[in-house]
Amino acid sequence: MDSDSLAAWSAIAGNLIAVVVAVLSLRKAERAMAQSEAQSARSLARADAALTQAQQIAERTLAAHYNIDGAQSAIAWREQVIALHDRGLTPAQIREIMLLEDGGAGYEASNGRIDDIVRNLP
Repeated sequence: MDSDSLAAWSAIAGNLIAVVVAVLSLRKAERAMAQSEAQSARSLARADAALTQAQQIAERTLAAHYNIDGAQSAIAWREQVIALHDRGLTPAQIREIMLLEDGGAGYEASNGRIDDIVRNLP
């Protein structure tokens, strides 16, 4: 074998090795990319689940605050009615005063009828 053919075979072998290494590297990169995409999909699914759970907790918390606020409003309403009754006012007079509040017309229905509140008071 002469030196030219040896150089040609060496170049072919070198190029073939380079192609094999490149193909193997590409396959490894594709596997890594697939694993990364799968991990990203799992992470997104966990994040979506966490967001859904956080929204449910926020909704329950808001409902609880609304219930607490409603109970506090009813308690304050009853305290005002009882205080006015203790001053000697009749249910009709109490109702007239309580209706003067901003939005007072709807309070009696949701916080307790004045007649029912004062019925058993001395």
